[in-house]
Amino acid sequence: MTHDIGALRARLAAGDGPAFWRSLDAVADSPEFRAFLDTEYPAAARLAAAPDRRGFLKLMAASFAMSGLAACGQPDGRSQEIPYVRQPERIVPGAPLAYASAALVDGFANGITVTTRNGRPLKIEGNAEHPWSRGGTDVFAQASVLGLYDPFRLQTPQHLGRPSSWPAFRAAMTGRFAALKAAAGGRGLHLVTGPVTSPSLAAQIAAMRRDFPAMRWHISAPTGREALYEGARLALGRPLETRWRFDRARVVVSLDGDVLDPGPGQVGQARDWVEARRKAAAEGRLLALHHAGPSPNLTSAKAESPLAIGSDGLSALVRDLLAEAGGGTAADRGGPAAAWRARAFAALDAARGSGLVLAGTQAGPDLLAQVHRLNAALGNTGRTVFHTAPVPVLDAEPLDALAEAMRRGEVQLLVMLDVNPVYEAPGDLGFLEALARVPLKVHAGLYQDETAFHCDWNLPLAHPLEAWGDARSLDGTVTPIQPTIRPLYDGRSVPEILSILTDAEAKDGAALFDAHWRRPGEADAAWTARREAVLQAGFFPDTALAPETIGTPLPAAASARPAPAPSPAGPARRVEVVFRPDATVWDGSLANLAWLQELPKPLTKVVWGNVIAVSPGLAEREELRQGDVVTLEAEGRRIEGPVWIQPGQAEDAVTVSLGYGRRVPEQLADGLGYDAYPLRRSASPWRLAEATLAKTGRKAPPVTTQNHGTMEGHDLVRVQPVGAATPVASREALPSLYPPAPTSPGGRYDRERAWGMVIDLDACIGCNACVTACQSENNIPVVGKEEVALGRWLHWLRIDRYYEGGLEDPKTHFMPVPCMHCEQAPCEVGCPVEATVHDREGLNLMVYNRCVGTRACSSYCPYKVRRFNYLDYSGDTAPVQQQQRNPEVTVRARGVMEKCTYCVQRIAAARIDSTRGDHAPIPDGAVVTACQGACPTRAITFGDLRDSGSRVAAAAADPRNYGLLAELNTKPRTTYLARLVEAASATGAAKPGGAR
Repeated sequence: MTHDIGALRARLAAGDGPAFWRSLDAVADSPEFRAFLDTEYPAAARLAAAPDRRGFLKLMAASFAMSGLAACGQPDGRSQEIPYVRQPERIVPGAPLAYASAALVDGFANGITVTTRNGRPLKIEGNAEHPWSRGGTDVFAQASVLGLYDPFRLQTPQHLGRPSSWPAFRAAMTGRFAALKAAAGGRGLHLVTGPVTSPSLAAQIAAMRRDFPAMRWHISAPTGREALYEGARLALGRPLETRWRFDRARVVVSLDGDVLDPGPGQVGQARDWVEARRKAAAEGRLLALHHAGPSPNLTSAKAESPLAIGSDGLSALVRDLLAEAGGGTAADRGGPAAAWRARAFAALDAARGSGLVLAGTQAGPDLLAQVHRLNAALGNTGRTVFHTAPVPVLDAEPLDALAEAMRRGEVQLLVMLDVNPVYEAPGDLGFLEALARVPLKVHAGLYQDETAFHCDWNLPLAHPLEAWGDARSLDGTVTPIQPTIRPLYDGRSVPEILSILTDAEAKDGAALFDAHWRRPGEADAAWTARREAVLQAGFFPDTALAPETIGTPLPAAASARPAPAPSPAGPARRVEVVFRPDATVWDGSLANLAWLQELPKPLTKVVWGNVIAVSPGLAEREELRQGDVVTLEAEGRRIEGPVWIQPGQAEDAVTVSLGYGRRVPEQLADGLGYDAYPLRRSASPWRLAEATLAKTGRKAPPVTTQNHGTMEGHDLVRVQPVGAATPVASREALPSLYPPAPTSPGGRYDRERAWGMVIDLDACIGCNACVTACQSENNIPVVGKEEVALGRWLHWLRIDRYYEGGLEDPKTHFMPVPCMHCEQAPCEVGCPVEATVHDREGLNLMVYNRCVGTRACSSYCPYKVRRFNYLDYSGDTAPVQQQQRNPEVTVRARGVMEKCTYCVQRIAAARIDSTRGDHAPIPDGAVVTACQGACPTRAITFGDLRDSGSRVAAAAADPRNYGLLAELNTKPRTTYLARLVEAASATGAAKPGGAR
């Protein structure tokens, strides 16, 4: 749909538009949009349509067809199941067994537990005992189990494109390494890895550098943290990790910050933020967040005061704040930025020593250095801001040094481990052309990726769920990585490959782990006991990095590099380009995981591709429409992609996301989206000061779930002033002509357990961990790009995103919407065959073998949370293939309606456990739903509402609690806690009819 941006802006400014809105279509309220709402599922008229067979098979391969995998050992050619002769130790058939391990993001660890059944890893949970993750997870951890079973993985060593073996590789390398060592101490040998936080791997590389003193080690980190360390060096004299104490803060100012966004720090930082906000609310105050940046993100979405501003304007803003903090005056710039600065500085000045200013990993080093100086000037350093030694090893060279060495012909043997520089290197390096000058190239990876196609040796990596190792979390805590299954393919871990290359006798992962962590002279029994304790806990105790003493920051004149010159005046199409990692596939290394491809991105809700985000103002000026294909060109390099008009985007900045445009034939990621890496510059990888934007005249509308399930005309999102005692919703029962529901008070089963859920909208950051966890737990299939475009996506849980305010700087709200499990459920009335029924504990159940596919229940459901299997998305797979799924959950067939069940399988397991022994009641917290367990901020509470001492009962009694569409008298068991706002901000919070 096309829009008149000026008319939309005027409608919102005049108050005629909705107070809360989901999309530009909803603001326009056009006839086309109305027609869409009248046919909530636009796919109904196209039942016969389906994706092409080749694309369908590529899509489904990783999600359900794990054929040929022997889960309890390596493939051995057997074609039939063989029962146990001896029962394996600790394995009870059908019972879950959990292992503590780590999920890695850019080499950083988040503590997890891996649930296995009959030797097969099935589900990732957070490790509640881990000091960093504290039970939370992110989408990357949840989807990692799908990566384990991915049939696109490289399965055997290859030499010059033909199958080979590890002994052949070792034999080929032995002579080469010996010759390089004898000739010049390893000169000509170059090693490339990703960021290294693993103490044992760092020790291996250090030993290798001692043996080959002329060897050079390089880091390929497309989403790395180098700017953070450089900013600390400029301001504080040395590279440092920056951490925050939100619990000590009274106000937080974020300058292009990403503290709540996907990445190595999201799980721990989001938990710190929400706990501090809850603590402040309990004290009757709001821990307010002011955010300014060029591109909206999850951090700006939780801000009370967001500001869209370009990078040059942001630099001027921090200079003004620093001048005011030192007792000077700011430049008189006027406009929204000046008003925002005045509010932010007033809050910081009133909270000197208890304020907090932060910047993100994508901010430039100069801006980061200024933030360090600002915190010092405000007295925050050492109180709300502290520093530790860097977590990763920093003495490796960058990728541009390798490219230069290759061009000069200095690289004789290049070993690339778990990296893909041909794809991810900045475009100005000319990496592929330089790589052609290297005589011998070795690559190890999970997939045969873009780099693998240009190498002599391709080696299969073991997946982290089938390997030994260790890594540090962002706080420095060392987390062990232990295998949960024997390697499915002939893969080796990075430490094992280095051992093959350098050790006289190659060691396996377990031996390398023991060799590093066993203390000299430690007795066998003592080491075994300590090792078991570490593996059971999931972390090495007391390994977090201690805060370091920081001196007075260096003055800007002595340390800062010259600011880039402002862009010369020119036509409107000259824009700043901002690069960001993708919220689902990250840097592209996860692009083969179908769960992540079909996961709606938090702000745009786009799936199966990426977009070029532009501001409403730029779209109006350049007459751009949603889905117009545009080009971005700079320094002779060019990309093209579809436009997405993004509220909250800086006026003359466009945002491009990494991770797409992969060139990997026959793999799932091939051909999806555009590749943004060619436009990047190695000197400033997150920002391009100026590029030319031009329309191509073509259209490629992105596939999005933006308006699917739209609910209008009701009081959906609610906010409440902090400290308010008045309930946000009436607690009086609505009049009804019907008798009480059997599970309601006064009903037949009013003494039974009453399962219910409360979702805290103030704590939800929209990260999607709950959505992926639900998909993993409940065998929810992916349907593919074409099917999503037809409205046939199957997620049981969605996260609605609403905007509040104008187009330029709107506030953002997230609302997770699962099944409400209504006590008076309309769907049960509508089903003609009683396929959806209520049990005595209040669960709204689906009886799949009764469902005949009328979809009447979906028509009756006001929440639009029911999904229909238009096609056989799970496939008619053999029993051995189906064993990768959760055996506790039915795999649905074509023609069946499905929805959230409150993880009824986990409730049933708790019931069974409660019948053992003295038949004790199910204790509070014994049942944790998949979405609840995955949430890093603990925004979801689940339990028995009739247990007065339960956490869910306390949340239901909170004054902020309200039911979604409660005025319909459906009596939903899923309710919400309103988002907290400052008292002055709670003006007409989501009046009826004010949300779309």
